[in-house]
Amino acid sequence: MTKKKPTPATGLSAADCARRTGLTIRALRVYERAGLLKPARNAKSWRVYGPAELERLNIITALKGFGLTLAQIRRSFGATPPALAAVLDLQLKTWAAKRLAADRAIARIQAATARLRARTNLSVEELCELTRNTEMTNMQAAIRELINRHVTPEQEREWLTYLAERGTAAAMVGEEHQAMYRQHAEEYHALMKRGDAPDSEAVQAVTERSMAVWLKSDQRQRQLEQLAWNPEVTRAWFAVGGKLLARSVVPGDAAEAERLAAFIHAARVASRSANLMRPIVHEALRLREVGTRLGSPEARRLAARYAEVCAELGAGDPAVHARWIAAFAEVPEEVRAGWEYLSHL
Repeated sequence: MTKKKPTPATGLSAADCARRTGLTIRALRVYERAGLLKPARNAKSWRVYGPAELERLNIITALKGFGLTLAQIRRSFGATPPALAAVLDLQLKTWAAKRLAADRAIARIQAATARLRARTNLSVEELCELTRNTEMTNMQAAIRELINRHVTPEQEREWLTYLAERGTAAAMVGEEHQAMYRQHAEEYHALMKRGDAPDSEAVQAVTERSMAVWLKSDQRQRQLEQLAWNPEVTRAWFAVGGKLLARSVVPGDAAEAERLAAFIHAARVASRSANLMRPIVHEALRLREVGTRLGSPEARRLAARYAEVCAELGAGDPAVHARWIAAFAEVPEEVRAGWEYLSHL
């Protein structure tokens, strides 16, 4: 027996809503988790998207197109979302501006075409400008700029080959986690703009959620495996990862993206996890400096203490935790030596 498809009168299923609006089911879930959507449920507990949810989706996608973060959109909704008519008016003005930009792009293309017809070659810079202005969005251009700055073409080619060999399932899981990380970055940005300190309760709440996703995704083990595969390429991509995340939140403002990346780092340094681990790594440094053997009673006591803190924080395998920090964390070299000592306990 075939299932009867939902109609506009009864509402759309998540799959049908995604197909007919051009969104993804993952995006619908992200909006729901952010408190922007609350679809009804049918008798089988399936989500149903009716006219009210579709109107909200129009508003959400429009405001995202204006550059607002999910946190900002949630605040703009307040008790009720903005009127659709007002948002559509803003969209109209935005599209008018885009049409002007398109007209200018057409003029550049026509000028280039005329030069080619006159058998005049275009310069390298003119060719690059044509590509930049007709093919890339602001975000794509910003991300491409960062990648070009930190990753060589050979490293990028090796990385893409590595990802392709992992298969589509792993890529889809990675995309889901990236969507969560970006949502957290948007929340960080909103709190930073509001003037909250990195060690404030609100900022640390985001940090806790972000760390929980990080641990659940098993990202540390995956990055250590990538390090074993190719240290140079892995370190290059890791160095650009946080910058790419911040830039995706504010693609049009490089300085603001740098401030956001620094703010997120400061929040992690001020986290409960970092505060609990700090005296442990200092003790590891002391034992290392005085030449304490790894199998000594003092080293074993420190290993037990470290394991207890990892268990309390839900940080997983202590050895993996220490190896990852020693390999990737932004810490002074002398502190990194302490983590390397811990990784061998």
